[in-house]
Amino acid sequence: MTKDLKSDSFCILPWMHIATNSSGNYRYCCNSTPGKNFIHDENGKEYKIHRTKPEVVWNSPDYKKIRRQMLNGEKPKVCVRCWREEAIGVKSARMSYNDQYRAHIEEAISSTSEDGEAPLKGVYVDLRLGNLCNLKCRMCNPWASNQWVEEWNSLTSYDGSDIDQAERDRLSDMNWPRNPKLWEHLMTVIDSVEEIYLTGGEPTLALEQYKLFDKCIELDKAKDIILKYNTNLTNIPPKMVEYWKHFKKIKINASIDGFDQLNRYIRFPTNWKSVHKNLSAFHEMEKQGKMRVQVHTTVQIYNVLDIHELFEYTTQFGYFPYLNILNHPDYLNVRVLPDNLKQLAAKRLQPWIKHDKVEGLINYMMAEDWTKHNKKFVEYTESLDKSRNQSLIDVAPELKEIL
Repeated sequence: MTKDLKSDSFCILPWMHIATNSSGNYRYCCNSTPGKNFIHDENGKEYKIHRTKPEVVWNSPDYKKIRRQMLNGEKPKVCVRCWREEAIGVKSARMSYNDQYRAHIEEAISSTSEDGEAPLKGVYVDLRLGNLCNLKCRMCNPWASNQWVEEWNSLTSYDGSDIDQAERDRLSDMNWPRNPKLWEHLMTVIDSVEEIYLTGGEPTLALEQYKLFDKCIELDKAKDIILKYNTNLTNIPPKMVEYWKHFKKIKINASIDGFDQLNRYIRFPTNWKSVHKNLSAFHEMEKQGKMRVQVHTTVQIYNVLDIHELFEYTTQFGYFPYLNILNHPDYLNVRVLPDNLKQLAAKRLQPWIKHDKVEGLINYMMAEDWTKHNKKFVEYTESLDKSRNQSLIDVAPELKEIL
């Protein structure tokens, strides 16, 4: 087995990362293929964090297998998003995490046995605290936002699946974060934790996290831990801000996908005044230290033609968005655009080419023709526009030719 970084498929995460989805399932990471990235026991049963301690999951067959693959230079299929991005020159999540946690790599490799067993270290914890949310973004679904539950079955859903009444009831009340076992299990790795990533849903609505805060403060660990949030900027609870003062640092990933009405169209029903007000508030907090703010933008067919307007807005604060290329569903991907609109998008992006990931975005968009998904894009968009009394043409008029 290779014991160095000659492997070009190595990713540090399976050696130091504990991650869940919104249902509490252990998974490899948030970039791995949804639905195929769960960790299973020997009988094929999915592990859930509120039922099973990390120490049981850590050296399960799935984890040991993916470590062996990465050390041997194999590319796990579940990591296809990273391979796809790297193939056309985009810096992937794998590459970014290897850079961020480079100090852990040598020990991780040297401490791994031939069968892929490795010591438990929960350096970076990613918790999706259920699907409680106040928005229903167009690229989202009921499993990540409870606001989607009632609307889902009435639409041309992007994977063709309806949800039955039992699943609807479960999605309307994902109560697993209220299980005290969750916090007990997390405390078993708290000594190694450097960063906790909280998202949802909308994480600022998840009241259960205060239990985590209290335990970290009680154990005198808060001062050593970074908290990171993905937030839609609609809600900043004063109580939460007070708790943040106990922690080493707060990282805010502010999710904004367009300027003003385009953001509302995609992240329905966002109020732009609230977004601007809260981004401004976070910007002021950042000046006081112990906070880092970064705008995160999901690049997709709905916004790629007008994303330059968002760049102009965020750079007023000194922020250039971190660009996440939407991979699922396929028919909302930027590659679905016809060639003439891709050329127009590339022309509008060109003045921003020096910024991180812009050139990679252009290369990715141009690399393949996915116009075969046009029909599904039209069906989905028109169905959602009708349901929400919106109009794509009002916010992205150039897309009229596809409709």
